[in-house]
Amino acid sequence: MSLAYFPFYPADYEADTAHLSLEEDGAYNRLLRLCWSTPGCSIPDDRGWIMRRMRVSEETYDRVVAIVLSEFFKRRRGRLYSPRLSAIFEETNAAHKRRVEAGRKGGRPSKALKTNEAEQSNAKAMPKQPEPEPEPYKEDTDVSSYVTTQSQKLEPKARLPANWTLSDEGWAYARSKQIPDEDIADEARGFHAYWSDRSGPDARKSARGWEQCWAGWCRRIAGRYAKGRGMAVSAKATGHGRGGSIASVVAQRILDGKI
Repeated sequence: MSLAYFPFYPADYEADTAHLSLEEDGAYNRLLRLCWSTPGCSIPDDRGWIMRRMRVSEETYDRVVAIVLSEFFKRRRGRLYSPRLSAIFEETNAAHKRRVEAGRKGGRPSKALKTNEAEQSNAKAMPKQPEPEPEPYKEDTDVSSYVTTQSQKLEPKARLPANWTLSDEGWAYARSKQIPDEDIADEARGFHAYWSDRSGPDARKSARGWEQCWAGWCRRIAGRYAKGRGMAVSAKATGHGRGGSIASVVAQRILDGKI
């Protein structure tokens, strides 16, 4: 069943996606809508199908959509799904069914109730016993995040630990963005200092959220290093900066305010 409404919790969504660019945020939102409106709350793991529904070119798919899919979606039996969105879909669907069932029972007496009333009309009166108060109908709508489930609690959100250090996976991701090894530690310190000074809801994330935030940090600064490498190659070709390393050329350009 495809529900007509889409539960959305802006503060929690923003906390988990603050590292995304404008394009990536838009792609993520459209992917969520596609999943929600597709039976089973999942989409085919088919590049062509996704490109047609997302209305993007191959270049945009590789540059934007593929990154979002790798961070927020999982693959299973030829389908792509968001674990969090699937959880909120199941929760919302169950709540919807409970409301429908409650309305059906309240709208007309059941057959069993009519039969009991007929039988009691000829029965001998018995001493009246106190009846327990019926429990009020309560719909499970206590959702602590923009997606949650009864069977799987979301990771608690917290500030970046004071003793935070970059994991092996974080190093590997930074290297995959061609950030020099000698600069990764500096970038990690800058990342830690930046988020330690931040306040507000976006400064609290789950463990996975901090990993995604570091990935976004690396993507943003990767272009700066690529630009620096291009400048160093240009300097070597034109004879400027002879005898200096790429790192020194980049450092000088940064000091000059040209990067």
